[in-house]
Amino acid sequence: MNIYRKAYSVVGALLLLEYLGQFYLIAMAVFTVGAAHGSTNPHTIYSAFKNADTFAGLHFFEGMVVIPITTLVLIGLSFAARHPRKTTWQTAGLLGLLVIQAGLVEIHIPLVSALHALNAILLVSLGSWLCWNNWAFRRQPAPLAAPGPQPEPEPEPEPARV
Repeated sequence: MNIYRKAYSVVGALLLLEYLGQFYLIAMAVFTVGAAHGSTNPHTIYSAFKNADTFAGLHFFEGMVVIPITTLVLIGLSFAARHPRKTTWQTAGLLGLLVIQAGLVEIHIPLVSALHALNAILLVSLGSWLCWNNWAFRRQPAPLAAPGPQPEPEPEPEPARV
């Protein structure tokens, strides 16, 4: 098995973990702010937003630095592994979706910015599909033996004459 195909599988799995990390980090930010719900103490509210800012900052860093680098490596490995052109284009599609993802953050219209979450689901779906279909560590079925020449049947003995 090609070492680049195995590397593609490993980096693809790593990318999926990074995507899941993004969901975790943004959920931590939201629930940290939500912990101050109902509080009238300004210090509690400020503290909640201050703590959430750490998680949101990590979400931003991972989304703008770590994931794009991993995606570029995955595209390079797709070429190196000599995957079919369709697979390489789909892998490059992850980068296209990532550019859209970054653009949705900069649009300051809530109705449009909310598509950021839906685009994230598309990223996870395409990444999962590519990782599953190109998984290099799957057990390959044993190749079927090619049929060889069949031995000719032995002629039947003639009955003895008396």
